[in-house]
Amino acid sequence: MGGKDIVALAEEYCRFYHEGQRRKGGNQAPYAVHPFEVRDLLVRYGYDDPETQAIALLHDTVEDTRLKKNKKEIEKVFGTLVYNGVYVLSYNTLGKYSEEVASLFELEGVHLIDPKREDRITEQAYRLRLLFNRDSYKRIKVADVARNTISLPDLSKSAIERKIEDAETFYIPLGKAVAPLMVNELIANIENYRRSAHYNQLFLGNS
Repeated sequence: MGGKDIVALAEEYCRFYHEGQRRKGGNQAPYAVHPFEVRDLLVRYGYDDPETQAIALLHDTVEDTRLKKNKKEIEKVFGTLVYNGVYVLSYNTLGKYSEEVASLFELEGVHLIDPKREDRITEQAYRLRLLFNRDSYKRIKVADVARNTISLPDLSKSAIERKIEDAETFYIPLGKAVAPLMVNELIANIENYRRSAHYNQLFLGNS
């Protein structure tokens, strides 16, 4: 399958599997808008190879759509590289040897399985998985976080605090290493939010 075919098919899959879903928050935008925005951000900074575009478009399908029940379809249709990227970027991909792997993580002081949701890995395990994978996967996640921080006002106060802390302690340093220009968008989003009326009212008590 050619590069253009992979991207076009990923666009089709994205629209189809996210059909009817809406983003959380005030504008209730169609969910498929988000993966397209992540892809477009990557392309704008030159990360436009077909595999990166396809992973970006599909990055939430295993977590948030019925495709999670048949995630191997991604590998059959798009190839191993795209499948691996979507797998790495998903929290609900533990693998069939999760119990054996969990014990190895424990030896290193890391919990693999989230005790609150046993179908998901913990944030710490997710970050480790990301760190030891391809830079292209890391860039997609940085772009994902950058697009998500645009809609901070749609979240609860605790969720906003967590998103900003995650960005500043992990995703911004990661972005500086693998996408030093693109990460400036993430930095700017947080700075802009901290100057916003919403931040002043919610965190500083200013009306």
